[in-house]
Amino acid sequence: MADAITDILILGGGIGGLTLGAILRQLNLSYKVLDRSTSLTPTGAGISLAPNALKVLDQLGLYEDILAVGQKIRSIRVYRNDVQWNEIDWSGMEAAYGYPVMMAERHSFHQILYRAAGGAESVIMDSKVVDIIDDAAEPFVTVILADGKKLRARIVVGADGIRSVTRRILAGRANDKSANTIRYTGRTHMSGITKPLPHLSDDAIGVGHWMLYDKSVLVTWPCPGKGQWFIGMKQSATVKEQDRSVWDSATTGMVNEVYGNEFHPLTDNGKTSEIIDQAIRVLASDVFEEVAFPSMAKGRVALIGDAAHSMTSAFGQGGCQSIEDAAVLADELQTKIVKSGIGFDRLTSAEIGSILATYAARREERVQQLALWSRKFAMLQAAIIPYGLGGFLRGLVFRFAPGWAWIWYLKWLYGVQPTVSGLDPVKKKA
Repeated sequence: MADAITDILILGGGIGGLTLGAILRQLNLSYKVLDRSTSLTPTGAGISLAPNALKVLDQLGLYEDILAVGQKIRSIRVYRNDVQWNEIDWSGMEAAYGYPVMMAERHSFHQILYRAAGGAESVIMDSKVVDIIDDAAEPFVTVILADGKKLRARIVVGADGIRSVTRRILAGRANDKSANTIRYTGRTHMSGITKPLPHLSDDAIGVGHWMLYDKSVLVTWPCPGKGQWFIGMKQSATVKEQDRSVWDSATTGMVNEVYGNEFHPLTDNGKTSEIIDQAIRVLASDVFEEVAFPSMAKGRVALIGDAAHSMTSAFGQGGCQSIEDAAVLADELQTKIVKSGIGFDRLTSAEIGSILATYAARREERVQQLALWSRKFAMLQAAIIPYGLGGFLRGLVFRFAPGWAWIWYLKWLYGVQPTVSGLDPVKKKA
């Protein structure tokens, strides 16, 4: 690939990067997505898609495709070991917020976004970024790849994950891993997604399970075709590898060592191993969290998703927040550049930087507060609360709070639904 010029270079072809690419494509803005992977292969397990993310995806015309690969959540059954504490009615979410909470197999959703972002025409695989040069005196930001190629753009967006190269470069310490201000939480997550489980009754369709064990937490979510996405959290004494999050390999045997003998109501033998053994893909990762959040924009470079605000998966908002980021950033570009008719070529470096700074100002408070809330929710699930209050508070919330109270409380989260001016109105609100 020869040196190229485009308006926007997106570094990272994950959920946030591809969502931004899909929006820019419909806004007719020039862009490319660079991803370090050599091909689009299945990674991860499942993903949670909530009303705060689904509205802009509906604007993009993707909602029907998502319904085809997703499963709406109608209730969540809460268990303390083998005793059912509660069943939380989740079906009212759609009436309250216009969209449901749903679960989807991550790779299927990723493929939907990949196609929407232009596929191979716009997404350049096997592109490892090693440096970014943003010289305000120059008309373009230069991105240098590992193979020596140089790509130039008016804006660069780092969507390259929790150990973001973009973030380290912005910090001026490209070779200093501490530039990613994250720390180990003391927790390990193990997750996976199963093939369809034909023994499940129709009663299990759309029902999630929060399993609160003595030494760990396991959540299982329904997927289409009676598949199950499971994700567990346990305390760990030491981090497996300080310089990475995802383990090099994980097996069903590893997951069964932790959760296999625990109770689960969707099994014939009462053991969670019956679900885990049916996994088609498993993943293990040490969980890190932010210590000090970076600015989401510096000069003509912006950050979205985990590159800016990594958070625990306790409430499934990591992907949703990267989608929100993409919507807000694209809305700023649409309003300040496309709608105004000014065009990139008439803007100075400082003016472009000002647009990105406005994007950052719109996003930083929300995502930082949500990252903190997600951490507290994970601690509540595991009853890790000071002064011996963990068990009492967990029981109060998970055992006695009814569905309507959850729906009412989550207005601050699900009621915020960023959209992009210039795109078609939402197509489905039922």
